[in-house]
Amino acid sequence: MDARRRFVISLYLLVGFLIVGTVGYVVIEGTAPLEAAYVTIMTVFSSMGSESLDLSTAGQVFTMFLIIAGVGSVYYASVSLVTLFVSGELRSAREKVKVQKQINDLKNHVIVCGYGRMGKLVAHQLRAEGARVVIVDNDPEKISAIEPEGILYVKGDASEETTLIEAGIARAVTLVATLPRDSDNLYMALTARGLKKDLLIIARAESTTTEAKLLRAGADRVVCPQVIGAYRISSLVTRPNVVDFVDVAVKGVEFEIDEYRVAEGSTLAGKSLRDSALRQKVDVMVVAIKHSDGRTTFNPSADEVVQVDDTLIVIGRLDTSSRLAQL
Repeated sequence: MDARRRFVISLYLLVGFLIVGTVGYVVIEGTAPLEAAYVTIMTVFSSMGSESLDLSTAGQVFTMFLIIAGVGSVYYASVSLVTLFVSGELRSAREKVKVQKQINDLKNHVIVCGYGRMGKLVAHQLRAEGARVVIVDNDPEKISAIEPEGILYVKGDASEETTLIEAGIARAVTLVATLPRDSDNLYMALTARGLKKDLLIIARAESTTTEAKLLRAGADRVVCPQVIGAYRISSLVTRPNVVDFVDVAVKGVEFEIDEYRVAEGSTLAGKSLRDSALRQKVDVMVVAIKHSDGRTTFNPSADEVVQVDDTLIVIGRLDTSSRLAQL
């Protein structure tokens, strides 16, 4: 039992003894309730309150019981309070309230469930890209590692609805499931989809046979590290220059690949690529267009018309994102 719970229990016990003492003096000695409460408090905290009463034998026996029980409860409460301060649980409780308030103020953030090797890398990369991240994990050691890094977190079971609600799932845009067991990611995806229908859910799968199950459970995308690792190794053998090119673009060292969603009211909506003059305005090349109906047009022609909710996949020099944001 933690120190905070012991302290709360000790307070309940102390209040209980005060109530029992007050009622006891009223019943046994016929004392007025206010005077009985005064005598009880003085007896419990100083062992001298009953001297103001002419006690009967039953009253004397009751007072002895009250002194023993009351002093014991006061001592227990005092020890619990000292332990609460010394153990740091009070500070942890205040920190939890502070972190939860910050989470409640978040919008359009990413929830990363599981702070293992993969979850840690995902969280750090997302933060490096400017995304707001909330970690969910129930391992005390991992939580202790998160706190010094200044990352918002929720300690709890990621498959529980209450935990995901604390993480602000109603206001989140993406949930990343990186728990080590496929069964946990499966159940988490199912729970998250039930809480928010339009949430983008990306799940990790250790086994390729789990991919279809995760998709049926509600995941939008499934990532299998083994498959990705095998594909990358084979690509390094057969197409090393292509891999180097993509790595440079993704990392944004000299140029970068980015995406731009055409929102309502955008100056690009309803215009062809030629008329939009993207190359002249932001110095990017459109390599693909993912249409709102799910179709993807690779290497679109200059006459391709851009519509609202289309997503442009572009490649350009460094800081493409900031220039696209100005459109």
